[in-house]
Amino acid sequence: MTALYRQVKRELIADIQSGKFQLGKALPNESELAQRFEVSIGTLRRAVDELVVDHVLLRQQGRGTFVGQLDNDRFMYQFFKIEGRDGTREFPRIRMLAFEAARASADEAQALGLRGAARVLRIENLLSLQGRPVVHDRITLDGALFPRLTREQFEQRPGTIYELYQRAFGVTVVGADERARAEAADTASAALLQLPVGSPVLRVVRVARTFDRQPAEWRVSIIDTRAHEFVSSARAPT
Repeated sequence: MTALYRQVKRELIADIQSGKFQLGKALPNESELAQRFEVSIGTLRRAVDELVVDHVLLRQQGRGTFVGQLDNDRFMYQFFKIEGRDGTREFPRIRMLAFEAARASADEAQALGLRGAARVLRIENLLSLQGRPVVHDRITLDGALFPRLTREQFEQRPGTIYELYQRAFGVTVVGADERARAEAADTASAALLQLPVGSPVLRVVRVARTFDRQPAEWRVSIIDTRAHEFVSSARAPT
């Protein structure tokens, strides 16, 4: 069953990426899917269970299993980890500072698993909470995953960044590896965050991954923690 359920999982992922199973829509019932893949209900459920754990699929009690969307609610739950020290959570106001195509630096290539001087997209954003700048983001994308992505498309997206990746390019971010450390604010981040140069800040490096742990985005976030904290929770969504 082990090999079979993994094959079913791969085929479900392929159907999601191709658009056969649409974002936000329910999957066919278990019997129909099991018949299509020529597997038992138990094998199908194991594949679906793993995709639920990965947040690719979402179960709704009494309604069925749906293809997950990286909308504001899910972004805030799974990927945006900054909140006020009083527990206040809000969607950030985002201002784009820069957008350019370039050849990958050695650090970018290593983080994204690229070979040679591959094409990347570099994006710089400033995120504000409660009317104050709090996060300075530098984002690098694998250009091969996001062909023809333009500054206007990125800046004028109607939803979250990860929702844009998913809807426009079929790139679903299912998880991320993050490393955090304290450091002193450099000149650029200090000016944007309205801090004295050398002030203590939190540096969080994230590699966002799509299926099969393929890197899609490398992000370095400089966070002003005077009134905000980086909060990571392992609790399951309700």
